[in-house]
Amino acid sequence: MAIKVSLRKKSAAPKPKEGVIQLVHYDDIATFPARTEDDIVVTGNITLKQGAKAIAIEVTAQSIDIANDPDGDPDAEGVVQKLVFEHPGVQVDSELFFQKYLGKPFIALSNDCSGEGTRVIGWKCNPIYLSPAGQDNNDAAKTTVTMAQQVRSRLRAGFYRGTAIPNEDWNDVAGSAGSGGAGV
Repeated sequence: MAIKVSLRKKSAAPKPKEGVIQLVHYDDIATFPARTEDDIVVTGNITLKQGAKAIAIEVTAQSIDIANDPDGDPDAEGVVQKLVFEHPGVQVDSELFFQKYLGKPFIALSNDCSGEGTRVIGWKCNPIYLSPAGQDNNDAAKTTVTMAQQVRSRLRAGFYRGTAIPNEDWNDVAGSAGSGGAGV
């Protein structure tokens, strides 16, 4: 039985987000915590297969948009979880990444600075798929990345409260891990 609650009005001001998105390739995930239509906070741990790590990607923090778009007719309505962000610059390593992972399944983690926790976009049996659109002209050099589920569901993007997932090293001379060497 669904629990009914009243919702108070709260501030609709945007929540600042960290400028790093973690992308976890769907095939690297060993286990997901249980989640149902009654859960929005994910309290268990997402674990990865032996040796697997998440991919940390630096993004323009103000461009991060996490959406739960309604989809379907009234008898089959659900949501499509979607993440949009901009990755600044056009370099060989980023272009190769976007080429290699075009259309590949992921889940994504985005830390917000409000204290509510990390948002998780995509889930078990319903990941989000990478779709990059590049721009390199006199206005900007950037890639706008849209990642969305291909199948609607009843689950909205959640709040992940499990343990941090380790990142791959940055693709640079120093080779340090993301977010100041300690991962995200």
